[in-house]
Amino acid sequence: MKQDIKKIISKFYSQLNINCAEISVSDLSVFFSVLISSFILKNRKTNIQLNQIHSDNILLTFKDELLIIEHRFPELIKSFKETKNAINSKLLTQTISDLQLSFENVNEDVVDIISWSFQYLKKELTNNAFKKTGQNNNKIEDADLLLTTQFFTDSYMVRYLVDETLLSIKPQELEDIAIIDPASGGGNFLNYSFERLFHLFKSHKKDWTDSEIVHWLLNNVIVGYDLDSNLSKIASLSLFINACQYSIPDKSVSINIFGGKENDNLGFLNTKITSNSINRATINSKLKSINQDNLKKIFLTNPPFMGKRDMDVTLKNYLLNKYPESKGDLCASFIQRIMQIMNHNDILSVVTQNNWMYLSTLKGFRELFLKKNSLRVCVDLGTNAFEDINGEKTNIALCVIEKSNSSPTLFINLKHKKGNEKKLLVSSNNMPEEVVYKVNQNAFLGNQNFEFNYQLTDRFETIKKLNLYSDYGNPMQGTSTGNNKEFVKYAWEVNGNSDWKLVSKGGGFSKWVGLNYYKVLWGENAEFIKANKGSALRNINKIPSTELVYSDTGTLGLNVRILKGNQVFIASGPGIQVIKGDKFAHLAFLNSRVATFLLKLINPKFTISAGYISNIPVAKNILDSKYISNKSELCLNLKDDYLKNKLPNFEFNHIDYFTIKKLDNFINECILKDLENDFQRLLLEFKIEDRIRKEYKFGNEELAEMKRIVGESPFYNKKTKKELSIIELDSFLSNCIDINCLSISKTINGFSIGSESILEELSYIYDLSPKVIYTHLVNNIKLLKSTQDKYYKDLLHKLVLFELGINHISDYSKKTINLNVLVQTLKHKYNFLKNIKDLNKTIALIVSKHHKTSFLNKPLVSIYNESVIVGQE
Repeated sequence: MKQDIKKIISKFYSQLNINCAEISVSDLSVFFSVLISSFILKNRKTNIQLNQIHSDNILLTFKDELLIIEHRFPELIKSFKETKNAINSKLLTQTISDLQLSFENVNEDVVDIISWSFQYLKKELTNNAFKKTGQNNNKIEDADLLLTTQFFTDSYMVRYLVDETLLSIKPQELEDIAIIDPASGGGNFLNYSFERLFHLFKSHKKDWTDSEIVHWLLNNVIVGYDLDSNLSKIASLSLFINACQYSIPDKSVSINIFGGKENDNLGFLNTKITSNSINRATINSKLKSINQDNLKKIFLTNPPFMGKRDMDVTLKNYLLNKYPESKGDLCASFIQRIMQIMNHNDILSVVTQNNWMYLSTLKGFRELFLKKNSLRVCVDLGTNAFEDINGEKTNIALCVIEKSNSSPTLFINLKHKKGNEKKLLVSSNNMPEEVVYKVNQNAFLGNQNFEFNYQLTDRFETIKKLNLYSDYGNPMQGTSTGNNKEFVKYAWEVNGNSDWKLVSKGGGFSKWVGLNYYKVLWGENAEFIKANKGSALRNINKIPSTELVYSDTGTLGLNVRILKGNQVFIASGPGIQVIKGDKFAHLAFLNSRVATFLLKLINPKFTISAGYISNIPVAKNILDSKYISNKSELCLNLKDDYLKNKLPNFEFNHIDYFTIKKLDNFINECILKDLENDFQRLLLEFKIEDRIRKEYKFGNEELAEMKRIVGESPFYNKKTKKELSIIELDSFLSNCIDINCLSISKTINGFSIGSESILEELSYIYDLSPKVIYTHLVNNIKLLKSTQDKYYKDLLHKLVLFELGINHISDYSKKTINLNVLVQTLKHKYNFLKNIKDLNKTIALIVSKHHKTSFLNKPLVSIYNESVIVGQE
């Protein structure tokens, strides 16, 4: 039903501007809320068969239902009628017809559909509000604050939190509780709480009539507040319609969902909340009355999400002043505010960003939390848990928090499950044993920053006794230029200028060696950067003794590389000094699955930074292992050989193209060479990984946990039999490499770790040993048509660059040559090109399109009026 409403509103919106005068989202939200409410009320009558509804008979069709709503909400009906008259009759008839069809086929609870209609109606306004951020340092304020922080809660989350919370309520306590949602939105939590409580009262208060239960719950139990006064009216309507299925509340019964006042950006975060009045009560007086009656407060809510970066200065300063431990984070501040007004045994059940459990900046918040509250249950959902939104902002957890003495916390880790799996598991509340952890939260007080690293605490306690990586290496921060656009360029953009140094900038996932595309305006000792306002020089005196660098961005896992001679590092590609041990052993360990897994255990948010790398526990006999060092050096050499033939890496070198006799044979040899390199690297990485795992003495349970989070080497897969389509394999192989025939880094099989290996990806896709895949590709090399085509175009690109005198990506001379002359030269020099059809056209496409993509949209070569030009403008 929810998806039906989404489609209906999307269709309605697409026609609205064409057929109607401009109507506000506020008016449309009221219109759809009333219309859907009318359908719900009508639909609950038995044996009702609606005839075709047209725009001109809508008021007559829903006469009784509209009267019920009007008796309680006359202003909503007035707005509904005015908006109805403003909508084109054809569009209105079509929309009603779509709704009618949807309701005829409905087989689920539809109460929260009223609120979701608002969410879908405001989508365009929300997108526009988000677009403003980041433009000219714009901050979110006023009406945009509401638009960008209103994310309604999916039904399965609401049901889980309400059900889990009410489990602790004894029958004799039913009259002594208050359900409060201080960010009530469309009323989803309040509606489901009403449902559950109604049935609990029915079961345990058998002498109460339906009417008495409804009146009690609305008058005394269900309380809401939302900063958006318009939304609070929609939530009130939704709750009213829900109540009507049991007993229509009379006018004397309050629906206590309060709305904020105009120009108020603080809402519930204000210690003196302002709101409208309902039967002479405000949200403040209602909360005061609840305390005076000594009721158990149960907060059920999904607070707004926003970091201080996007806030206007007034809101940010208020939060920093009133809730200093929350560091300006809106969600954390909201939780802190609720905890302040909770009494002993009160409960907060909340949909929250999970960053408060891990971020170092929220250390004070965690300490405050651990000393005064008990986390009863935490379902760590991670990203992609919401049906309609995703991304890092929605990295969430469902938490049940009690103001009581500490007791064991039940953690449920679903972060690595797919969206549908999360929903199914939470809905059934039947969690597999491997995702459940039981931890005494007092253990977190022993952590340096009080992080809630429950996996490490529950199943890897022995690891905490190991030495930390900081005893062996010194991960550092890099210099911030203050203006990367001016100070960091691709190597070919600066053409050999000695003031520009090769730089480790990160910007991707690459192990052993790689990502060497960039140079930085450095001079002798970073004097250009030092002169730039806003820069910050860090650890430049340590660069000569630095041997490793890493990428501090991305989510594919820790990836570490050798720092090249005369190379420097900056903020996003910082360095590591090796203090004790062998640098190649360090390189192998930090690139292992084990290291990424441990980093995720101590830092589930998975921030790759010097501090977190320093805290990785390291087993003995790894960082000084000759076995690991030798294998690591072989991996490094293989990766370096691989990059020597891949544009636009700094390592790239032309081969002797005159040795090419047969084009097809040469291309197949190139593919075979890359596959062999991939296979040997993957095999070496497996041997390194296997040795590291043994040094940690992981048990079966620990290995299973690691496999769930970061997977394992495909060489542990011994399966060898399966029918393989070479056409399908060719397609996969071709899609695994970019335009330069360089393997594309990506997450593998849904695990939270990346891979550069084509064979590793294919091994997971086909569930076979990589040796089987490799052998099959080698034996059928001549049939890899799509892959051959990529390698052919890559070869032509390299030949063009070579003939244009570009011997290295950062050392060339500007020149211009006629396209036809270039093609004739290529044909004359290289016999294997003489019989190629349409070579002029192909070379033109190589120069104009292929080259631009290859050189990351900063082309070194261009074509203009049949002339090929070397050098940038």
